[in-house]
Amino acid sequence: MSNGFQIFKKEAELIQNEYPGLKLDADEMTNAPCLSGIIQLESENGDVIDRYKLKIVAIPEYPTRFPYVFETEGRIPLNIDWHVYPNDGHCCISSFPEEILTCKKGINLRDFIENHLKPYLFSQKYREDNGFFLLERAHGVKGNVQFFIDAFKTNDLILIVNGLRFIKKRKEPNRVSLCFCESGQKFRNCHRETYRMLSIFSDHEIEFFINMIVRYGYASSLINTLL
Repeated sequence: MSNGFQIFKKEAELIQNEYPGLKLDADEMTNAPCLSGIIQLESENGDVIDRYKLKIVAIPEYPTRFPYVFETEGRIPLNIDWHVYPNDGHCCISSFPEEILTCKKGINLRDFIENHLKPYLFSQKYREDNGFFLLERAHGVKGNVQFFIDAFKTNDLILIVNGLRFIKKRKEPNRVSLCFCESGQKFRNCHRETYRMLSIFSDHEIEFFINMIVRYGYASSLINTLL
């Protein structure tokens, strides 16, 4: 059994009493440890407002990546527009860069269920009830790019790529220095928090995201400039 499977199984055993609707089992396809059963969604007053039947399956990379989640009653369509990967049916809980950042800061099963899985399910319920997602981020590469647009607070993809290249140098400016984005503002008032947040990424990950943004179809008119 891989180390990721062992960690998942140990954490699952520790939280069994907190989630009586979930049972520790082995996935029938991969034989990986999994939690299967019912997750309840509750109001702020503790009233149960909905239930989802699902399976949370360990992956070897856990806890450096999220476990896979499968909704097992067919309630959520197998469609990327519903934030589900149609190739195998596992749920897209967050964008890839957000997942990496979250896991690098440290994650356990309780945190994953409460702070990532349940918000995802609440979002699914909202779409069921209202026909659209509230505060939706796009699926796939577009959603990944949107993460960096939000992080840098700009739609300028050239600025974002240059910002990532600057972060990769690992030379944080002095707090009163001018920001690397050339806005004319002091670093502490501009992109200091962005720099520190994204510095968690490894050089390899930063390079991956730079290449992703460059190749993103939305930026096709900028590709020659970015390269």
